[in-house]
Amino acid sequence: MVNRMISVIAPPHRAPTANPVPGNPATDGARSLGSKAENHLPKSEARQSRPDLATLTALRFVAALWVVLFHLQAMQNTFLSPVYELFRPVVANGDLGVDVFFVLSGFIITYTYLDRLGPRFRWRAAGEFVWARFARMWPAFALVVGVLGLWLVYGSAQESVREWSLQTQAPDLSPWGLAKQLLMMHLWFQAGTDGASWFGPGWTVSAEWLAYLAFPLVALVLYRLRRLHPALALAASVLVLLPAAIWGPDLPIAADDHQPYEWLLRIVCCFIAGAFACIAARNADRVKFNPALAGPGALLTATAVVVFLATAGKPGPGRLAVLAFPLLIALLALTRGRLRSALSARWLQYGGHSSYSLYLVHMFFIYLFYWVIRDWPNGAGPVAENVLAAACLLAMAMATHVLFKYVEEPARLRLRALVPKAGAARVAGPGGT
Repeated sequence: MVNRMISVIAPPHRAPTANPVPGNPATDGARSLGSKAENHLPKSEARQSRPDLATLTALRFVAALWVVLFHLQAMQNTFLSPVYELFRPVVANGDLGVDVFFVLSGFIITYTYLDRLGPRFRWRAAGEFVWARFARMWPAFALVVGVLGLWLVYGSAQESVREWSLQTQAPDLSPWGLAKQLLMMHLWFQAGTDGASWFGPGWTVSAEWLAYLAFPLVALVLYRLRRLHPALALAASVLVLLPAAIWGPDLPIAADDHQPYEWLLRIVCCFIAGAFACIAARNADRVKFNPALAGPGALLTATAVVVFLATAGKPGPGRLAVLAFPLLIALLALTRGRLRSALSARWLQYGGHSSYSLYLVHMFFIYLFYWVIRDWPNGAGPVAENVLAAACLLAMAMATHVLFKYVEEPARLRLRALVPKAGAARVAGPGGT
């Protein structure tokens, strides 16, 4: 069983649109670069390029499926085997899906909040930002922590906590361990990710929460770099990623094992790289970039990543692909035409919006599959394995929908409503809400 468990980051719920509707959740908390907020920006900034976050929402779904397939290797001997035979080198590098999400998070948070937070530090604005992120992440995460906590208590009556959690280190089930989980601080107290969360994928929630708490201060620096030339911004995004891309097993800076606090290096490098990629996309008009080239460029970059991973063949060397993620995300954000229409398909958008719920629930059903198959009387045959795998995948999809529609989204809206937004009475329309 794979020991490195991976989770989803939680960017703002929906993308601001070019023509947002007041009161629409799709624009909640996001300042659209095409909204009335532009009236408060210098003219040069009001003409900035307007990234399309709908295309990035689709990318979130693709990245989510990449990581889920990485974890579903427990089912690779079922009807899923053709998928693994065909895409094995890409699936083997599925932990890179986490890096995609970290870069995406830096891009979207910068796009949504930089102009609001950047000019100077204000406690009210910083508090509203942190509360918005808490409302987005915590309710669904807390529910899953509770359910998985009961699962661990049940399993520990038969197996050790370490074995039942399928991690190399046992999660802390003490009251202090519960407090760390619920405060989303569980990763901050250890150098490695394994055993940090009560369910393996939960470690990235803690890493992402740390990035969000730091962003109001980081924004003060990024705001002063917001007019950076797009070529320089893209170069900066790659340079920032170098430490996370070249240090590790079978990489240019070789290491026998994962380094202490590697998770911190990944979140810092990827998040800031995403922020620079956003600055590059915002300033694309400065080089008279033709948006018609963005789609083909994005497809070419994605193809190059897949070919590189297929050539690398295994985790380690494949990690260098992370250097292409900022360019891919920036190009997708600027994409127009047929590719944009294809990525705006309703099922892709729903998959992207619910990707956080998918990450929170998917490992439970993999755990369930693993333990039921292991304890099957007289051993499970091929038919039983295939039926159980299909049932687990169906239950995973249903649990994702239920968690997103009836917990994550309603709780987010209710928590956000508890704190009125500053400036809502001053600026009409979604740019000020």
